[in-house]
Amino acid sequence: MIQHIYEHYHMHVKELIPLGPYKSFWIRNKIYVLVPIGEMEEEVLVEMKKLSDYMNQQGDMTVATFVPTIHGYYVSEIEEQNYCLLKGMRTLERHAMSLGSELSIFHKRGAFFPEEIEQLSRIGEWKALWEKRLDQLEKFWQSQVMNHPTDVFDQLFIESFPYYLGVAENAIQYVVDTEMDDTPQMTDAATICQERFTPLLWHQMKRLKLPFEWVYDHPTRDIAELIRYMMIEKKKDWEQTIVQFVTDYERNYSLSSFGWRLLFARLLFPLHYFETVERYYQTGNEEQKSIYRDRLEAILHDVNRSEQFMRNFYGSLRLPIDKLGIRKLDWLS
Repeated sequence: MIQHIYEHYHMHVKELIPLGPYKSFWIRNKIYVLVPIGEMEEEVLVEMKKLSDYMNQQGDMTVATFVPTIHGYYVSEIEEQNYCLLKGMRTLERHAMSLGSELSIFHKRGAFFPEEIEQLSRIGEWKALWEKRLDQLEKFWQSQVMNHPTDVFDQLFIESFPYYLGVAENAIQYVVDTEMDDTPQMTDAATICQERFTPLLWHQMKRLKLPFEWVYDHPTRDIAELIRYMMIEKKKDWEQTIVQFVTDYERNYSLSSFGWRLLFARLLFPLHYFETVERYYQTGNEEQKSIYRDRLEAILHDVNRSEQFMRNFYGSLRLPIDKLGIRKLDWLS
């Protein structure tokens, strides 16, 4: 592979070092990361390059940018796989700040991107995507009910789905009501988000940010997914950690009442349940099935605690919901 890198980029690489799931190498004060891209469409790559260039130009040195081959292309074929090479600065971890502060500054910069984004855009699509996912799983659930299965996972799924169907419908309705009753503000502009934000995402990359995890969406996407991760992992003092994260975020980029309601709706939508069920039935690997079985049991065991968290969500963050005109859900009260 080192020889291929020289052929495509005329770079003398001494060794390849693992960085998260990727291979990387250093040349002077820069880190280079090789990212396999499979059959990613050119239009998607073009948008990723535009966004990463923009963030870098705005002063975010933690964002990696694309490196062209000696022939001026941004995709190279190495050992029958398509790759992109990205480069970042070496001095990343010296300037670490809290995750909430770093994310809010990242969102604030990304919100001013001046061009139209189409391929990576998810803004305003939550309701349609959730409805589609819910319809698919409901049809599958109906077919499973007709089969009268005896498998433990099948039975857990059959018994639990009606509850999560109701929760998902509530989340969808909450989005509908928010869009009808409230008005988006400046901080509700679409920005650069991660497909699925967790504390591990930037940490495993030593704070280097790659555009391959990016989508263009409402900033509460990232906040909700980080809170969901903390809820599921339940590490020591996780509830205080969530409050601190949101407090740090809001110091730089305050959420509007519209944003708070979207955040609540996304947290309410039982994404972890849907993913666990979908992945169990998609995999043929028995070891993986066992992991998803355990995960589903843990989710079902935690229902009361999850409801309690959502019930106290606005209160734990000391939000003046009456002043903001935010309504609580009756069934959670």
